[in-house]
Amino acid sequence: MQDFFTQYAKIQNPSFEMVLFTFLLAFICSSLIAFVYWLTSPSTLRTGNYIQSLILSSLIATMILQSIGDNVASGLGILGALTIINFRTSFRDPRDIIFMFAALGTGIACGSYVFMIAIIGTSAFCFVGVCLKFTPFHMGSHVIWELRVRIHHPDQIEAMDEVLERFCRRVTLMDMRTEIGKATDERTHEREFHIVLYNENSHLEMVKALEAIKLTVRRLSKQALTENVIID
Repeated sequence: MQDFFTQYAKIQNPSFEMVLFTFLLAFICSSLIAFVYWLTSPSTLRTGNYIQSLILSSLIATMILQSIGDNVASGLGILGALTIINFRTSFRDPRDIIFMFAALGTGIACGSYVFMIAIIGTSAFCFVGVCLKFTPFHMGSHVIWELRVRIHHPDQIEAMDEVLERFCRRVTLMDMRTEIGKATDERTHEREFHIVLYNENSHLEMVKALEAIKLTVRRLSKQALTENVIID
């Protein structure tokens, strides 16, 4: 096996079979990365379009690297052509960027005919990705909710924390801001959380409990979904 990888490490004119094998290996490796992403990501963050992008980006990277080869002029020409395209897609989760880099790296390795690096690198990345699923750093496969509340008095903060502790498995403070009324100089505080509920069907109960302590629930929605459950 190692002799095979070494033999085709630097190939100038690849045959049809070699090109086919290269794309097939890139497809298999990127599909494995996409499967690990699906397996280890919260259900509200998994989208079919992104998983397809992981697989297709690897094939594109393979095609570009095979087209360039060792030709510097071709590399500069392709680089100039790619600068015309503006990618304005924003990633809400830094982890998505890492998986996209992994898929592109696999395609680059396959397109450069360094198959050993592509196979070992993909295997190591997927193994660590699955292992991290069982560590405290992982959010699990639960639904992640975005909660934004308006606090009218500092005394409400302690009561709010008690309500969140009662309904939420995990609470992460994402943003905090203070607004001052122009007419009354009254200070209001807004906080945004990412939360994981003990029971996915208890979100309405939680909202009623927050409103019972005179908080204003500005937003409650599932992360990465466009449909808001509650908007005030």
